[in-house]
Amino acid sequence: MLEDSLRTLTRVYRRIFRIDVTHNICETLRGGYIRSRDEVKHDCLGDYIKDMTMGGEIFPDDVDRVRKCLSPEFLIKYFANGHDRFTIRYKRKMDMVYRWVMTEVIPTADYRDDNKVFYLYTRDIHEEYSESIEKQELLEFYSYKDALTRLGNRNAFNILCDAYADRKDKRSVGFVFNDVNKLKYVNDHYGHKEGDLYLQRVSQMLAQHFGENACYRISGDEFVVIIMDIAEQSFNSMIARYKEVIDEQEEAPVAFGAVWKAEADSIDKIMNEAERLMYEDKKRFYSKHPEVKRRESVENEANIAVGTTEDGVPHYRNLGKTDRIFDALAATTLRNYIFMNDLDTNVTKWSASAVDYFGLPGQYIYDTQKVWEKLIHPDDRAIFEQDITEVFAGRKKFHDVEYRMRNKKGEYVVCTCRGFITKKENGDPEFFVGTVINHGVIDGVDPVTNLHNQQEYTKYISIHLRNKQTMSILAIGISMFNSINMMYGYAYGNSVLKDFATKLKNVVGGKGLVFRLDGAKFAICSNMYTKQELKEVYRHVQNLALDNVGLNGTAIPLKLYGGGLIYDHVGADEDVIKSSVEYALERSKEDHHGELVFFNEEIKDNDRMRLQLYSTIHKCVANNMEGFFMCYQPIANSETGHIVGMEALLRWKHKEFGVVPPGIFIPWLEMEPCFFELGNWIIEQALTDGMEVRKIRPDFVVNVNISATQLENHGFRQAVVDILKKTKFPPEYLCIELTERCKNMDIAFLKNELEYFRKLGIKIAIDDFGTGNATLNLLTELPIDELKVDMSFVRGIQESKPNQVLVQAVVSCAHQLGYKSCIEGVEDKALFDYLHRYGSTYYQGYHFSRPVCLEDFKKLL
Repeated sequence: MLEDSLRTLTRVYRRIFRIDVTHNICETLRGGYIRSRDEVKHDCLGDYIKDMTMGGEIFPDDVDRVRKCLSPEFLIKYFANGHDRFTIRYKRKMDMVYRWVMTEVIPTADYRDDNKVFYLYTRDIHEEYSESIEKQELLEFYSYKDALTRLGNRNAFNILCDAYADRKDKRSVGFVFNDVNKLKYVNDHYGHKEGDLYLQRVSQMLAQHFGENACYRISGDEFVVIIMDIAEQSFNSMIARYKEVIDEQEEAPVAFGAVWKAEADSIDKIMNEAERLMYEDKKRFYSKHPEVKRRESVENEANIAVGTTEDGVPHYRNLGKTDRIFDALAATTLRNYIFMNDLDTNVTKWSASAVDYFGLPGQYIYDTQKVWEKLIHPDDRAIFEQDITEVFAGRKKFHDVEYRMRNKKGEYVVCTCRGFITKKENGDPEFFVGTVINHGVIDGVDPVTNLHNQQEYTKYISIHLRNKQTMSILAIGISMFNSINMMYGYAYGNSVLKDFATKLKNVVGGKGLVFRLDGAKFAICSNMYTKQELKEVYRHVQNLALDNVGLNGTAIPLKLYGGGLIYDHVGADEDVIKSSVEYALERSKEDHHGELVFFNEEIKDNDRMRLQLYSTIHKCVANNMEGFFMCYQPIANSETGHIVGMEALLRWKHKEFGVVPPGIFIPWLEMEPCFFELGNWIIEQALTDGMEVRKIRPDFVVNVNISATQLENHGFRQAVVDILKKTKFPPEYLCIELTERCKNMDIAFLKNELEYFRKLGIKIAIDDFGTGNATLNLLTELPIDELKVDMSFVRGIQESKPNQVLVQAVVSCAHQLGYKSCIEGVEDKALFDYLHRYGSTYYQGYHFSRPVCLEDFKKLL
């Protein structure tokens, strides 16, 4: 029976051994039958295994394992534990090639301690096991590899972390934490297949840059890179190149944080620091691409419960293509806000621009009427409620009402809301849809000239600054344009502006953009023109303006003035750039008879340093007037020399620039819109300090310089009144001095403003009379209390007959008109004594004191 079984086994197995461990005998059975005792080879198992493993018959990687597992000692111990079969798979040379074989060891039925006998047989399993091995290897591969990207997965990453933790010699580590941007948006809008392709592209980018073995995908949209034993400089260079690769793309595919450590306790600590840096990078990405943040915010809100009933039922229906059409239409305008109220769920979807402008809690709002009504002006809520009630009651087909809305800045703007109710096939209401038109937001095109408007001009500058691009700006103004409006009417004036705009566009062509600024001013912006080319453009435009054809073919030549600026990556912001261009434009108009003035040339200094200076000053104004302080110069009675008043003079000090002379920054700063706030601060500081002086001299007068920027602001009147109330300074002891640009304002407007202040008791003085625009006609038109003679007429007056005549004329004119007079520039006692002959009311100059701080000024009294 045993021999029959063995014959059957020899047909299946290549080789069978009977091993008697007790007597150290190994018998070989071959060829399908049992040889006679004489033919049986007697040998011990140990020697047989030794010959087999030493002769190259076993695959080298398997030798040690086979030697160990087929040793008598191992098998005895194995079967002593109650096992009835032992199996081992390995590669063995067959017909000159290694193939997979399986050896099995089975104890005999009478196996016992004094009879340790078992059969060992081997068979070829190469074909069937190779397929199984491939599956096993594939299974092992995917247990440590990410199936989508073929990078290491979280398991592989954890093993690496554990291995590093176990290392006694902690070497340097470079770690990069990457988070994929906009993956959710891609999945939701283009499907998960496209999302997978997007992840594969990101993984390929990482593998190409850092090497596949260094990269791991540890979660859906998070990838990490770990590079062991790398020098800090090499790692930093690698990260710099990686950042360049990302920045070259339109939207950064990942946000990342990179950390290098000479050694660390664990990978987790390095990863936490890199993750923190990654989130900072993601914030920068969203600030650069706010549309992506809004886009993701919309999708996030759409997929969570944006509104719930008391029992927690979500209130949003994802409308698929309808939602995408809504978003597309909403993105076409900034001043028209689309809304769509789902009447089944009472959730309203709003344009992202409406959410941003009004500060709404989100793009999807449950019971939006409660939120919306709080933003409507209290006086307009009744109108809104009445109209909306009429529509939902079916008594009106369309909702059409105008009311005031509060934006996120707390300002009220006029809006018009129009909407109607759509119905389902069964006639039930489905949606309330409509548009809110914001009349407080201006479109980017000027309606008269069809050019880009001033807001777009600011945006253009801002974009170029952000992208660090060179730009050339040529600002052009039409002189005395008000005269054209007055003589021929505003309709004709608009036609002139439109025709001039067309000429500008034709001259520029495709080399830049043309903008209409305020009034009759225009700007040409380009990143292609050199300074010489801007000069040629300006001359060409001047020639075209001289040939301007007016009514009935009559030539009405236009006189221009122009200011230019070449910007080449100097540190500045858009307000500084605009003010610098405006400054050059004004200098062309006032001092250069319309010739083109470049900001760089006008200031004569290093223009880079000056722009940086102006940018710093602008920031200091915004930062609670940082670095600004007041000095005061005495105004003395000409007869007694006693100090009766003081002129408030602004000063600025900065740690980088030191104390900056006012003549450098004040003319430029007066062009800045922020000067209104600074001017109010000057008045308040001067009057506050004036009240301190009045404790010593109750009849003391404070003179404050006023700029055109302040007078042109509609809030200036109220600001002055509020400051007088706050400081409790008596208005009859305040004198405002008109600076140079004020004298060039519209006379009717200026007269009206000054009369208002005189009614309050405030005195009016014309500063630097006799220079610039301070002409005699101002005396006949404006309500004046005092003339101040410019110091240029006093300098060298003892030897200059013309100066003597002019000073005498101004002082005499003032006295005959009932005005007071003040001579500036009284520098010493000799000049003080000499000037007595002219009979001026007051003197001012270094003879009495230089401008000093308040504490030092009080010592002069």
